[in-house]
Amino acid sequence: MPAVHANHDIPPTATRWSIVLAAGAGGAVGREALAWLCRQYWDVLARHARRKGWDEAEDAIQDFFARLIERGAIAQADPARGRFRSWLLTSLDHFLANRAQAGGAMKRGGGRPDVVMPEDHPVEPGRAEDQAFIRDWALTLLAQAEDRLAREQQDDQRFALLRPFLMAAGDAAAYRKAGDALHLGEGAVKVAVHRLRARLTVLIREAIGDSLAEPDPRCIDHELDVLISALAGPSPEQRL
Repeated sequence: MPAVHANHDIPPTATRWSIVLAAGAGGAVGREALAWLCRQYWDVLARHARRKGWDEAEDAIQDFFARLIERGAIAQADPARGRFRSWLLTSLDHFLANRAQAGGAMKRGGGRPDVVMPEDHPVEPGRAEDQAFIRDWALTLLAQAEDRLAREQQDDQRFALLRPFLMAAGDAAAYRKAGDALHLGEGAVKVAVHRLRARLTVLIREAIGDSLAEPDPRCIDHELDVLISALAGPSPEQRL
């Protein structure tokens, strides 16, 4: 992934869709917004391209984002069409199909395909590659929420000791060990972990809501169920 500068112009309350629309507006703000999108979703898109057989996935994703800029195709994005991840996945699949037709093995600089924005989001949940993408998407949102939680903490050492308990409960010995390092009793450690988990849940729901056209609680609940189901299933490597 090419180096990008830290983005100080994207407010923490911005939704994925609002950033997409800002990226489509062009200018300095648009470039910053597109850099944010690139930074956040480069890895998940590259893994999807590799699963589709692209040996030079990094080149393909770099071209994908470059064409979004050059053609202004991102300005055609429509939040009314639903999930941000569905828009992103379908747009990439259109691009990769066009790239293959144009000769995907060619080096960058000639014969590069346009990004064609789809009229809808024909993501079929039953397709293995889409399930793998949703799993990667869930892991990405979870990592982003955890990173945001980490930035909120005033004591980095304390959070580092408690972070392993966010996804899985530790045994009594593990809690006592963390408590000894923090000069806390086992009960106090469990209370602290409970509070961190509660805050992480809020941040995950906010991240999910940011990616939906209609981020009402029912839609967030449904999307959360989809992501949990994807995480509960076997990983792409385990299916091989």
